Amino acid sequence: MATTTNARTWAARDPLTADVHSPAYQAYQILHWGFVALPVIAGLDKFASVLTDWDKYLAPAVANHLPFSVRTFMMIVGVVEIVAGLLVALKPRVGAYVVAAWLLGIIGNLLLLRGYFDIALRDFGLCLGALALGRLSLDFDPAKGPS
Repeated sequence: MATTTNARTWAARDPLTADVHSPAYQAYQILHWGFVALPVIAGLDKFASVLTDWDKYLAPAVANHLPFSVRTFMMIVGVVEIVAGLLVALKPRVGAYVVAAWLLGIIGNLLLLRGYFDIALRDFGLCLGALALGRLSLDFDPAKGPS
């Protein structure tokens, strides 16, 4: 009789002793730590503006409705991104979906802004990666209790 392996087999395994040679586990780790680093780095750069001038990425339709400056808004965005990255680090089953939702908001803003469709498309790819992390975390996140 042939045996088959499915994703649920992994759920019964202790994630701390998961086979590090498993492609699924490796993919989970790449996505997990990538989605910790990326939001934290982008969030920190909202304060330093080393990578880019983040203010130019806010659609005027959004900026016109703010009760404060675009710069202040971008600093708030930076804090949210740092918190989202840390949430992925600690609770990837929740944080992955927070990051995916955040990326959908960014995509919406970029579509309103026009001229940044390439970045919106890239962020859609990142959103898919965050959703994949959320799914993989069901099998590999050490927190087996309710999230």
